[in-house]
Amino acid sequence: MPWVRLDDRFPSHRKVALLSDRAFRLYVSALCWCSENLTEGAISKRELPVVARLRGMNKAVTELEAAGLWDRTPDGWMVHDYLEYNPDRARVKADRESNAARQKAWRDRKRAEREAKRAAEEADRNAQNNGVTDGEDEAGNDTSATPRRHDGDTTEQKSDAAKREESQVNAIRNGVSNGPPSPAPSPSSPSEKKQASKKREPAAPDLASGIPEQARPLVDGLTAAGVIVRWPFQGNEWFPVLALIARTGAQAMVNHSVKVATRTNVESAKYFLNGWAELPPIPAADAPRPQLRAVKNGHQPYQPTTDPSAYANGF
Repeated sequence: MPWVRLDDRFPSHRKVALLSDRAFRLYVSALCWCSENLTEGAISKRELPVVARLRGMNKAVTELEAAGLWDRTPDGWMVHDYLEYNPDRARVKADRESNAARQKAWRDRKRAEREAKRAAEEADRNAQNNGVTDGEDEAGNDTSATPRRHDGDTTEQKSDAAKREESQVNAIRNGVSNGPPSPAPSPSSPSEKKQASKKREPAAPDLASGIPEQARPLVDGLTAAGVIVRWPFQGNEWFPVLALIARTGAQAMVNHSVKVATRTNVESAKYFLNGWAELPPIPAADAPRPQLRAVKNGHQPYQPTTDPSAYANGF
């Protein structure tokens, strides 16, 4: 962007201080015009009307000529000593090209910095997603660590540095020992204890093959009773049904479903879930039963007595 230069003492200069407001405005407007269009101070007669829109333009030009601020030329006028205070056309173009190149270099540098930062962030995210965690995988690269074997024996360990093996586990696995096998060592690490506890847990129902085996008494009982419904349970949806069977018993659920089916047209077994959940649980086998006292001659109305010995034991 070009700039026109004015001295700080321009308004108080003797040539300018005596100008009329119209001539002062025309002079300043002409300076801006020459700087914007790179005319180096030249103003043609044809361009004068667009330099400033003033009434009495010719009178204002005469004032500027008389004050020595404008010099007459064959084609118009020249601002007096314009190039002494303002750069010429070649200097302005060179400055513009230099500024444009500097701005382009700055934009390219910022763009390269952003791309490098984005690439570094992407590489960091990939390293976090694909990198190994602190655990058994890192221990496998350390010759001083003791990695676990993953061939089905979670209790055996070996050291890559010493190349040691536990003979007891090998003897049990390979079946080469003629004597009774020694008990396996108790798990020491938390992961081994967790795996050992999992081995002692009962097997989970097979939900991938359709109807679990534990639900067969309920399904077959309803079918035998003539209640033909759909069983749209999949995967983990069977667990509430199995829990109800274990709690209330398949026969009680079948009886309830038969009663409901006589009143309502049921198409899906899910319709019975709310009713099954309200059934009472199966009583425990060792639950104590209330002791009933036999009453002679049946029920007798209460008769008060005056014998004090009748209340000796609190009755």
